[in-house]
Parts: sequence; structure tokens; C-alpha cells
Amino acid sequence: MVCCVMLGCKDSSSPADAVPEAAPPARFITIPDVFDKLDRPPVRFDHDKHALALEEEGEDCETCHDKDDGGSLLFTYLIVDDQTDADDLMDAFHDKCIECHTKRAKQGKKAGGVTCGECHVVERVHREHEYVPIMPDYYEVLRDTYHSECMACHREPAKMAEDAGALDWKSFYVMHKKTEAEWPKVSFDYLRHDKHDKALEGKCKLCHYISPERKKEFEAQGKEPTDRDWLLEVDEKKSLTEQATAHARCINCHLKRRAKDKEAGPIHCGECHDGETLTIEELAEVARPDCEQDDIILMQLEQEDDARAKAVAFDHESHVANSRSCQECHHKTLRPCEDCHTVEGSEDGDWITLAEAHHEVSSPLSCVGCHEAEKAKADCAGCHQLMPGGLVQASCAGCHTGSLDKLETPEKLKAPEELIGDDVDDEIEISRIEDAYEPAKLPHLAIVKKLTDISNNSTLASYFHTDPMTVCTGCHHLGPLEAKADIPPCVTCHTARDEPISSTPTLLGSYHQRCLGCHQLMDPTEQELPQTCSTGCHEEKPPSDKQLAAGQQE
Repeated sequence: MVCCVMLGCKDSSSPADAVPEAAPPARFITIPDVFDKLDRPPVRFDHDKHALALEEEGEDCETCHDKDDGGSLLFTYLIVDDQTDADDLMDAFHDKCIECHTKRAKQGKKAGGVTCGECHVVERVHREHEYVPIMPDYYEVLRDTYHSECMACHREPAKMAEDAGALDWKSFYVMHKKTEAEWPKVSFDYLRHDKHDKALEGKCKLCHYISPERKKEFEAQGKEPTDRDWLLEVDEKKSLTEQATAHARCINCHLKRRAKDKEAGPIHCGECHDGETLTIEELAEVARPDCEQDDIILMQLEQEDDARAKAVAFDHESHVANSRSCQECHHKTLRPCEDCHTVEGSEDGDWITLAEAHHEVSSPLSCVGCHEAEKAKADCAGCHQLMPGGLVQASCAGCHTGSLDKLETPEKLKAPEELIGDDVDDEIEISRIEDAYEPAKLPHLAIVKKLTDISNNSTLASYFHTDPMTVCTGCHHLGPLEAKADIPPCVTCHTARDEPISSTPTLLGSYHQRCLGCHQLMDPTEQELPQTCSTGCHEEKPPSDKQLAAGQQE
């Protein structure tokens, strides 16, 4: 009989009452794909539970893990040299685990199971994870054919989301059998980096590396060699981006520091893989690493003759302050984007061109994609929700200025009083449905002031909001706008009829789309931005004498 130690056993059944109320953080023991038939459910292995039990008895990782020739622990757990024979592999696991459990039980220590059913437990979670969409370590929409095609259609001309109809996005992915439970990824943000930097006293070479060949290249260019790159200058299998390497280097370092009674990081799975992600606001006071990069730069191809557009002014300092880690932009290496993403594309950059890496609207790693995501956040979405197009339809010259002037001397929007016409009231009454409700009171000046403050306090917004009337376009989206000039009333385009006869909303529909839509997207409280009719904007009218009389007659 073949023992299944892989996740997703086809031959197992799963009764509903076998589901644990709260499954402990654990991984399923997985092996090479050598089993033709899976006869038993997989073994859920709780690493932290084993490690803590051993610590209580004065034992450590060496109880299970061997060491290499240099004295460092091996975390791959290869219990047999030849993993192509199913019987040998199964016997090796049984001998190693059951022998340890039996020995500890005889010594009166905490011990695990020694019979099949104690370890090979049937749980519904196995079947739930049997088939899942294939997803990479981080989602690369640039490589997603479906999103590229769909976005191209729905972008030009702009269409509303409901026009696309109901789509089962998961069906777009090839399904494969999942063979391993996943821990949450470790978020190595600026806080964790800062802790390492202080503990290691700024000795970057212990984690970062730059090869002698790369140093020579810098020296030939008259640049000062640095040690800020990830371990991609050497064999990629030895990179800290690889699981086995990261575990071997990080945990062994923590163990060695503990042995010397120095401050050290965690050694248990759940202490690193905690699934916690700090917000940018929570990281605001954390020191950013000195990356030896100018605060403001012009992004240009190293060979300027190859460029067909002017350089882009880039505020590196602002981007660092508004990110959680360097890897949010430099997802693989701290080298310039064009090293991997060339003009024509290269294998190192997965054939994603430099233009795609910077401009693909659906990618969170591209400049345009990130900016579009920022526009969807609460502070910006209120205005941008119904605006046609976006950065993808803007002029290239908006970014490709070839000058640092706008970054070095940023312009702020003027005070609303300098822009709004003198005959416009600070508070405007809207009486479109006055038969049933009292007029709605629109605090026009207060709204414009709030939006102006949001724009002026945002580095991103203040760079692109160059037109002094920018804030006004959120509502007055079609009319030509000039400071102190009269603006056509909404009813000019939006009919006062109850029902529309074209795609243009009626006056009532326009008010509700713009006002209520903005209120909902900016995610406020009801008191700040009302979202209900009678308690928010429209106070109900008391019944008239005629209505009262009609009611009495009934």
C-alpha cells in the first residue's frame, strides 16, 4: 500500500463533522511527485508546535535537521538521498517520525502519533485546497492575456463596469492540483529592515551583495561601488528571494546570534509568516534605508540617443515615504528598471518591455497602474469616479517634461475665493424635488475648500493638478472653466425631465450620481457626508392643508 503524504488525496472522503473548528497554522508534508496512487490523506505538520515542544525539553532544531559541511542547519529536510522511489521515501518518513515519537513517549515526554490514523487525518480542508487557480508569487497582470484584452476594449472609449456583464474571473485561469498549504508571505517592510540595520550595526553585506564584476563596471563608469543589491549577482538559487536560501541564511543567522546572547530574530514559522501588513501611516515614523539615491531625478535611458521621449521627473524621496518597502517598485532587484526591462524586452525581464513596465494601466508595479490605483482611493475617487479616461488617455507630455522644474518648485492650487465667481453663494439650494422635500442645501464653498486641501496635501495630485480650475471639473465636467467666469448651469445638459431619452442622465440623476456617488466613494460617516435621503440631504416637507384635508376625507 502506498502512503499518501501529498495534499489533495483523490481517494479520501471527507465527512462534514471532520472539520476542525480552527485549524492550527501548519503545512502539509509534501514530497516529489512519485506516487501514482494516493491511498491516505496528507499529514498536517505543525512545525511551530514541534519546535516549541523540543525547546521545553532543552532540545533544538538539530533534533530533526542536519547540518552542512560549514556547520549551518539545513532546512530542506531531505531524509533520503534518492527521492524517486516511493516505498523508500515513505519508509524513511515513517522510520524518522515514528521512531522519535516512540522514544519520547517512553521517556515521558510530549510525543506525536504512532499509528496511521493519528497522523493521516481526514479533513475537509484537504479537499477545499485540491484545485485552485494558478497564481504567481505576486500577480503580474502584464502577463495576463485576458486582462490586457479586456482593458483594451473597456478603456477606449470608456465604458462602465456594468457594461461588461457578469464574469467569473477565476474561470480564466488554468486550474491545477495544489500540493502544499501556504503560509502568509513575509512582509519585509521598512520596520523589519530598520530592526535588522540597527541589530547588524549597518553591516549591509551580511544580507546584501554585489559581485566583483559589478563593482568593476561601476568603477569603469566612475561610480562608487555599493552593496545595496539583492543576491541576484550570484547564482539565482542562492538569492534571498528563494525560500530555501532565505530560511537557511535568516534562521541560521538568528540561531547564531542567540547562541552568542545577542538580540536575534524569530526562528518559528508563525513569528515571521504572521500575515500582518503595516500601513504606510503606521510606517511613517520608521527610518528609510539610505539607498544612495538622489531625492529628485530625471528618469532617462542610459543611452540618451535611444530615447524617443523627454525624460520624466521623478520624486524618489516622496515615493519612498509613501511605500512599505523598496520591493513595491523594485520587485526583484534594486538595479535600474531598464537593466531587466529593456526597450525591446529581454528574458531577464520576462519580455516585459520598458514601456509596459512603466505604462501598463492594469499593473500595480507600473507607474501608470499605481497612479490609477491611487486615484481609486477615498480622497480622490469622489471626483475621478465619473471622469472619462485617466492617465492612459492623458498627454505624454504630462510626465515626459524633460525638466525638474515642477518637482523643485511645486505649484499649489489657489484659494477657492480667487476662482469662484462673486455671484455664487457659499451655500446653494437645490430644489429639484421640492414637491416632496425641502430644498437640499449644498455647502459649495466648503466642498471646494476640502477638495483643494486634499489636492495641495498630495504630492501626486499637486504634480498633475496644474490647471487652477482642476477641482471644479469634478462636478462641472464639460463646461469651459475660467477663474471668476460664469459656469453653465447643470440643467443646460441634464434635462429636467423625469426620464432620460439618451445616455445623458437627467438633472435628478446627475445630482445623485455626482453627489451621492462622491459621498459613498469618499467613505465618510453619515454626519460628514450624508448618504440617506430624508436624514441626510432632503428634509421631508410637512403635509399641506390640501393633503391634510384629503386625508381626513378618506
